[in-house]
Amino acid sequence: MKNKLLFRFGMMALVCAATAFVSAQQEARHARANPFQGTWGVRILAPTAYDKSKTPAAAVNAENFDIDFFMSQVDRLTTINHVMINIGRGHQASWYSSPYPEMAAIMGDDLFPQRDFFGELATALKARGIKVLVYFSVTGMDAGYLAPAQMKKWKAYLTSEGLTHNEGVAKIMEYYSLKFGGLIDGWWIDRVSSRFTDDDRKRFATAVRAGNPKAVVAMHKKVGCPMIQGSPYCDYTAGHPVPMKTQPPWTLANVKMVENIEAGPWINQSGMPDASEGTALGAIFMPFQAMWRDGAADFPTDQATEWTTRVIEAGGMYTWAVAREGSGFATPQFKQLVEINAAIKGMVKDVK
Repeated sequence: MKNKLLFRFGMMALVCAATAFVSAQQEARHARANPFQGTWGVRILAPTAYDKSKTPAAAVNAENFDIDFFMSQVDRLTTINHVMINIGRGHQASWYSSPYPEMAAIMGDDLFPQRDFFGELATALKARGIKVLVYFSVTGMDAGYLAPAQMKKWKAYLTSEGLTHNEGVAKIMEYYSLKFGGLIDGWWIDRVSSRFTDDDRKRFATAVRAGNPKAVVAMHKKVGCPMIQGSPYCDYTAGHPVPMKTQPPWTLANVKMVENIEAGPWINQSGMPDASEGTALGAIFMPFQAMWRDGAADFPTDQATEWTTRVIEAGGMYTWAVAREGSGFATPQFKQLVEINAAIKGMVKDVK
């Protein structure tokens, strides 16, 4: 009996130790974010299965996007450190840029492309030494956009597997993380509002690091300044500017975000400079036009260049969300990106 009790307590101790190890592995680490210090990059909202199934007249979709053309633009941005691309369709998620046969069998083929567009694009970027970040919204399957019949299928799937909605979405995140492994260097996870629990945030961090434990994570919890570490599991800040519904991204109210990073590139959950281990690298993620996807391209080039260089000099990270036009960046914004790249050439080493 005594031996059985000792064995049982020993097993419990091992389980507790394993749980603590997993938790510690998901907590923020400066080592993960260090490769992004003093860097800048760009984001493009790539097409998904939506662009073919819902907008058949769209000239460009996930099946025919010209990756070579896009990479010809990327090749001119010789100082960028990373490119952020999406697996789900923006903040609505629901439609995807890479196949997931098992989920397609449940939800329907129209949510997933035949082509592994995300995989091809990520591979092309990594071949050039560029880090790949993933934009992903935790809505996963969004009741606000999917048809009632599809949401009924999603709920039936969750019930059959004994999962909550967030657990089901985490399964999707984990699938893609394992599928692409080291091709993915980090994640920007959208819509992780205050209503989510710490268990939810840990669950998401665990899911996206399943394929690459070194992947950096940011979770979007608030907008504007002060920027905060979105959770104990976030290696960099989400850096979302003030809402574009009230002010354009070039409003001077957003310069406070730059100053936030200049005060100290590492930031804690209260938004204070904090260089202790486990805090988040100050990072800004900002539209280069009036809205995230499109809108007036009125961001003054000099102002954009100044903000970017100030963040780089302070040891932070800047990512510009650039509107897509066909298979590449919209022409006016791309011309501006080339100018920013030229200004930064003397500050950072060319990646390519």
